[in-house]
Amino acid sequence: MDLEILREVVKELEKGKNVALAILTETKGSAPGKDNSTMAVFENGKTFGTIGGGPIEYDLTKKALKALKEDKEKSFDYTLNEKQEVKMLCGGQNKGYIKIFRANPRLLIFGAGHVGQKLARIATKTGFNVVVIDQREDFKNKKDLEDIDQFVLKKPKEFSENFDFNKNTYILIATPDYDEEVLENVIDKDYKFLGMIGSKRKVKRVFDNLREKGVDKKLLDKVHAPVGYPIDDGSVEEIAISIISQIISIKNNKEINK
Repeated sequence: MDLEILREVVKELEKGKNVALAILTETKGSAPGKDNSTMAVFENGKTFGTIGGGPIEYDLTKKALKALKEDKEKSFDYTLNEKQEVKMLCGGQNKGYIKIFRANPRLLIFGAGHVGQKLARIATKTGFNVVVIDQREDFKNKKDLEDIDQFVLKKPKEFSENFDFNKNTYILIATPDYDEEVLENVIDKDYKFLGMIGSKRKVKRVFDNLREKGVDKKLLDKVHAPVGYPIDDGSVEEIAISIISQIISIKNNKEINK
């Protein structure tokens, strides 16, 4: 397998994006491509590498994008004549499969307070790449944040304008006093989960303020707030567990109605 292709795959995975890899395992007759040819297909439709070009590569790119969307690996078998789906007269055959490389989910925690710290520690143990965003530099070296991927000292607007949000992004807002500012800056981004800590009274106030600023109600309806399943005893540790439980259930498409 081409090392350059693998490098490009790794780059995308590090961005939190899944990649499909089309691998040609068998070529017969006059079919294009060679055995073990590979082509990476990215979520934005771009490709890297080739399995021989032409109509087969075009059709296989579409199949790979569908595999990414459905998150299902697939095999392919092209018999090349004018009666088949891909009409070519060369009379050969191409076989192979599409493998999905899945990026680790990325959890963005706005706020490095007690709940944020405990949530970060648990999330790093459950397969999440964790980024904590906080403007307090003295929180950077807290013990519970030892295993996170990154601690970012930026304001919400600056961070959100420069971060590559996608469907593999999970967001938890738990700041000391600027949750509304964070929510305003991330609510229209691409994400799988967006939650905010707070009482029902606080959530209502924040939502009312954002509606007055013109934020669409449909966007607000997607926010999990108050966040977490109602299973905790009020302690910081159990609040963090209740939040990660909800996040994991949504990641695995097994959300439990509260």
